Amino acid sequence: MAVGLLPALGSGIRALAETGQRSRILDGYMRPYADAFGEVCYFSYLAESLDEFTSEPALLERVRVLAPGRPMSRGRRAVTMVGAHATEFRRCRVLRVFQITGVIPALRAKRRFGIPYVTTYGFWYGQLSQPGPKRVLKAVVERLGLRHAAAVIATTEELRARAARLAPRVEIIPNGVDLRLFRPGDAERARGRRILYVGRLSPEKNLQIVVEATASAGATLWLAGSGPLRADLDAQAKAQSAPVEFLGVVEQAKLPAVYGSSDVFVLASFTEGHPKVLLEAMACGLPCVASNCAGNRALITDGETGLLFDPHRPEELAARLRRIFDDPALAARLGEAARKMIVERYDLSALVAREIALVRAVAGR
Repeated sequence: MAVGLLPALGSGIRALAETGQRSRILDGYMRPYADAFGEVCYFSYLAESLDEFTSEPALLERVRVLAPGRPMSRGRRAVTMVGAHATEFRRCRVLRVFQITGVIPALRAKRRFGIPYVTTYGFWYGQLSQPGPKRVLKAVVERLGLRHAAAVIATTEELRARAARLAPRVEIIPNGVDLRLFRPGDAERARGRRILYVGRLSPEKNLQIVVEATASAGATLWLAGSGPLRADLDAQAKAQSAPVEFLGVVEQAKLPAVYGSSDVFVLASFTEGHPKVLLEAMACGLPCVASNCAGNRALITDGETGLLFDPHRPEELAARLRRIFDDPALAARLGEAARKMIVERYDLSALVAREIALVRAVAGR
């Protein structure tokens, strides 16, 4: 039995590898899906091949990457993908869409061949863009994707409730973390007032407030990732005399050492779905300070598994950071409680097994 995997609109293995997630897609998803179904068709938006990212015979034998012959716009690829790979789509008993933005080919395949699909609903994409045509288009794709899915995987209760208005079946399966990789280090955590952020350097992540709070707290900030705000953040750090180090994109296999060398993790976003980086930091036993938005509240109970703050108030963030730095016992307690909660609820292998069971059930119907 073959299963088709559809990435988010415009994405592919290379895009994930460039953000340090190569092992997550290959080891966390492709391998267990190949074990469960025997054959995997990965429909990429990028001109790429699987042997660029792995030399493992078992994956190369059971996973096929269907890619465009040359680079093309993501919109054109989305509407022509089913026609270009009609034979491969017909082989698939079910399609697994990794984000609601990737449902356009799934909708076309369902209409043309009757193939059911299961999609993740991990963010309210209809509200992500600024008001305008893109926002309207995303909202339309979101509604159609939810309405016609055989099943929807929501990552939080808030998203489950929203999806349930349209989708016939919704299951809560949150994002997970590889607990074998992301775990506390053997050495005692060094206390050097070092703040860490991992992720895209973009406006919605509210990183200016983190730089400002870093200067106020007398700390050093590590920024791991890339994005359009890098130059602006560098200029702000120099103007405010905030020690900031840009680490660039860090491959997942190397991230646990970065978490282990830090004193506190900060996620200041105005909005989040179900943030994987927060899961990773908590799994490493790192005390976390996060903005008080729905996605972060799904993981952090204030004062128990981390600290929350108003993302519009840099002084509140600075105060939370000083609490972590000045109270080692609090920092240790938050980190230990966070790790315990992640182990109990967010083991990636167990969660992927649950979603594969759901996808197999849909294929069986």
